[in-house]
Amino acid sequence: MTSIRRIALPAAVTSLLLTTPFAAHAGAYATASVGQLGFQLIDLDAKDGNLPSYTLNLGGTANVGSGYTTPYGSSVSVSATDSSLGWSDSASKSRDQMFFLMTLDAATGNAQAYGEVSANAVTASGSAAGKGTSFNASAATGLNTNGYYHNSVYAIDLSPRSVLVVTARADALAWAGNGQCVSTGSYYNTCGSESATATAGMSLSYSYYATGISASYSFNDAVSASANVSSTGGYQYDPRTGYGNYVYTPTPDQLRSSGRLLTAVFTNSSDQVQRATLGLTASVQGYATTAIPEASTTAMFALGLLGLVGVARRRA
Repeated sequence: MTSIRRIALPAAVTSLLLTTPFAAHAGAYATASVGQLGFQLIDLDAKDGNLPSYTLNLGGTANVGSGYTTPYGSSVSVSATDSSLGWSDSASKSRDQMFFLMTLDAATGNAQAYGEVSANAVTASGSAAGKGTSFNASAATGLNTNGYYHNSVYAIDLSPRSVLVVTARADALAWAGNGQCVSTGSYYNTCGSESATATAGMSLSYSYYATGISASYSFNDAVSASANVSSTGGYQYDPRTGYGNYVYTPTPDQLRSSGRLLTAVFTNSSDQVQRATLGLTASVQGYATTAIPEASTTAMFALGLLGLVGVARRRA
């Protein structure tokens, strides 16, 4: 597990959004992934005759930190809501093993959510289109610093007088648009708003006491993307009526993405094997409030976006 391929979701989704009619519709979409996990060992004492080494503990239980027995594990949670239809769907799953293979999806009306833990990454995605639609999805393996209910750990045992550099590739993408909304004749803006956020991150921490040494380290870094749109306007001349009126029109669609390599360093300066905890997390959420005239067409396209996630993953 020293090399994990990058899932090229952002580029594929960006291309699709820019080349399809959906970019002129109202809705929100987000995807997040973190993987491409890599490890590099450094010997702090080349003269001691011992080669540096590390061990990954992918399952079971361990006594970590303050002495509590904590399970290793993976978790996925998804939910989708279409309140205009009165529908909702949600599901969650967890296992006591790192990188345990599992996928979950939630689909209802014009909202969908998807989460996955694979052998080489964690991924979350979702889409919403139409009035009163929303999505949430998260996937985690190892230490999940974003939730109180999942406190599992991915333990790394590192040899004495060694340094372990841990890297992971994280990507996040969010899109929001309300291109179908035009509102006139009201003092209040009756157009809706759309929003999407995505976050992908890695955490690593350790704390140990040895002869003459006290060391602690906490790393928690992530990439994120956020897109938010709502209509703008006010009292102006309305060429359709020939009179002054309150006119609200859509703002330009927003497409935001972020991606980079995350790097954490586990340093063991002691004469004993020491342990650190590592975790990967991906999460997305979004909502849409603008009504769309062709809900079935938009729903089919939203399902196509989720299908794109699977296609990109199989090609990765």
